[in-house]
Amino acid sequence: MSETEEAKTISWKKLGGGSFRLATGRIIKPNQIFDATEAEIPKAFRDVVVPVKPLPPEPKLEVVSGGYSVRHRGSNWYDVMDGQGKTLNEKALRQDDARRLIESLTGEPMPEGGSPADEAPEG
Repeated sequence: MSETEEAKTISWKKLGGGSFRLATGRIIKPNQIFDATEAEIPKAFRDVVVPVKPLPPEPKLEVVSGGYSVRHRGSNWYDVMDGQGKTLNEKALRQDDARRLIESLTGEPMPEGGSPADEAPEG
């Protein structure tokens, strides 16, 4: 084994009754301590297979908001779109209801005058 593979290997302990089979086919018995990489232990089984030493914390993901926009659907009806262009409302909304939905999502008040910058092109 190389040094990088050894560094990724973690000591684990199987809790509870019954045996556990790794993806490699290896059978782990109750209360057995064994070495495996983090990728070999599915996250769904982390309650019965726990690391002997605490794992390093996972890096936190930053949420990048693409913003929200109001799209005119026709007549006096509007849709609220997210940054990827997905419609967030199930039914068409009036303009003031669409703006209130965006305010509740962002937590920031929107300007009252129908700013063209907030409206995405139709289509």
